[in-house]
Amino acid sequence: MTRSRWWTVAVVVAAMVLANVVLLMVNRDAETKPRAGDGPRPTASGPLSSTGASSSPSGASSSSGAPDAGAATPPGDGPPNHVDNNAWKQGNDPSADDQAAGEDLAARVRPTLEALRAAGDFRPASTRQAFLDLGVGSEAITVRSMREAAGAVFGVRVGGRGCVVGDVRPERVLVQVRGAAAEYGCLEPFTH
Repeated sequence: MTRSRWWTVAVVVAAMVLANVVLLMVNRDAETKPRAGDGPRPTASGPLSSTGASSSPSGASSSSGAPDAGAATPPGDGPPNHVDNNAWKQGNDPSADDQAAGEDLAARVRPTLEALRAAGDFRPASTRQAFLDLGVGSEAITVRSMREAAGAVFGVRVGGRGCVVGDVRPERVLVQVRGAAAEYGCLEPFTH
């Protein structure tokens, strides 16, 4: 093999190794992302997260504390532009006032949602009523059934950029404050 041919082979191999390293880094980030339609996931920063006695968090979050969207992908199997394709799902940071209002609402609604969970009431109408009873306007509330399990998932708009999101399911109640996404607001739409 000639020297120039050897050099070309070495450059191609180095480029392939570099591409694989980049894909592994992207996919490692994608592994922490929850599946769309299963509701918000608990965050590591979670004083707002509340779980039942027999539960454990089943999802993860980004380093910013906001839930990331998209499906978890094993290393090496994800598309190269997975992060870019799912950027529309990322929420904005709430303002300080929206964060404070969201934390207040979360603290006030949590006992009612815990009582619903304890009673085995996972109906979206009951979850919606919990927010209405606290004086939240109906236009700010989105609640729907979970697709793959018993439970209700909710998103409630707070202020200009804030959301109180979470779910009520047999094993836990989750209540989080985060920013609204420009594309869909507080509750991510089902995509599949």
